[in-house]
Amino acid sequence: MAMRELIRSRTEIGLWSQLPGWLRWGAMIGLVQIFAMVTVGPLGVSTAYPQFVGFVLDRIFPGFAQDQSYLREIGAQIGWEVMLVFGLFLGAMLAAALSRWRNRSLGLQISVAPVAVKGFTDGKLRRYARAFLGGFLFIFGARLAGGCTTGHILSGLTQMALSGLVFAVAAFGSGMLIAKLFFREPTKE
Repeated sequence: MAMRELIRSRTEIGLWSQLPGWLRWGAMIGLVQIFAMVTVGPLGVSTAYPQFVGFVLDRIFPGFAQDQSYLREIGAQIGWEVMLVFGLFLGAMLAAALSRWRNRSLGLQISVAPVAVKGFTDGKLRRYARAFLGGFLFIFGARLAGGCTTGHILSGLTQMALSGLVFAVAAFGSGMLIAKLFFREPTKE
């Protein structure tokens, strides 16, 4: 059965749960994008980090935000972007907890294997530290570039912006290249 017929047959009889995951979650992201565009504008989260840090530092050192031209421009505040980032974090924690609970209640032994990276075979703490450092460098680069993957890919493609398409191709292409260079098949132990 062709994909179009499969989607049509399942949506006509209301079997949302039987649709492919990429289609269900793609539709949800689309709805979030529509809501964001109608209420606050293009979706993006990289500005939330300096806004939050600026807000906290301004409370500790009054006048700090006014002395920083970048914070004057973006605002050292707890706005919708900061709340979205907190919601993403809390949602991920809730999903992880519910997944562990469900797996235990069904007696499943499902775990995510540690990623095998060439030259990085040390422990769990170092993997987490590298992941944090990578995330920090990613958000730092996003702020230097004036945007993030959410803003450029999700919002940019939603608005059919050429810059969003170029960035998406570059991000996914470089991600595949890095994965090919650094990742290897895990050894069987």
